[in-house]
Amino acid sequence: MKSLKISLLAFLIACSFLNSVHPDDLLNSMSIKSELHNFSTIKKNKNLQYEWELKGHKMSQYNNNITHISRPKLVIYDEDSETKINSETAVDPSGKMDEIYLKDNVFISSKNSQDSTITKMYTSYAIVYVSNNLIETDRDVTIITTDSKTTGKGFSANMETGVITILSDVKRVITENDKIRTIEGNQMIYNTNDGKWVVKNKPADIMKKRIGKKVITTFDIK
Repeated sequence: MKSLKISLLAFLIACSFLNSVHPDDLLNSMSIKSELHNFSTIKKNKNLQYEWELKGHKMSQYNNNITHISRPKLVIYDEDSETKINSETAVDPSGKMDEIYLKDNVFISSKNSQDSTITKMYTSYAIVYVSNNLIETDRDVTIITTDSKTTGKGFSANMETGVITILSDVKRVITENDKIRTIEGNQMIYNTNDGKWVVKNKPADIMKKRIGKKVITTFDIK
């Protein structure tokens, strides 16, 4: 009986320790396989055209291939756009640049190749699906265009098609001919190709839940 109590106590202490460990501490406890400082790497397609370019202050790859990047600067090249993405940190779970998880001071700037218009986006967390040129978040977002400032909760930005969906609680402030007007909606869709906005009455709840689940799982945000 005494042995059982000791075993139970040891189990409870172990559980308490695991619950108190932060994901960053677990990452730090793993051994580093390779590390680069002030690095730069590129990927080209079969026609030797740039697909993406990544620079950063430091890149650490661990023995399970998880790659941590400090102060990343990612540029994704597309036929119709060039997308620049910066953040304080990033994590590449596979080490293959399939998906990149950005954290803190995320800034995205997309330039349309046709008319050189620039769309700027700000948020705190985001997931970048590199091969699809898709960026998603469920966090507060701010989108700046030539004539407006739009805020909302979450977005799905397909930079390949040029369509940005702001998921909920959207407020757009437009400055035109020295006049300011405000449009609000539960969801808005912005087409960067023609500059048109569509306002919807219902928020994109299904998309928001899907994105939110992945963000919470990845960043351990409660």
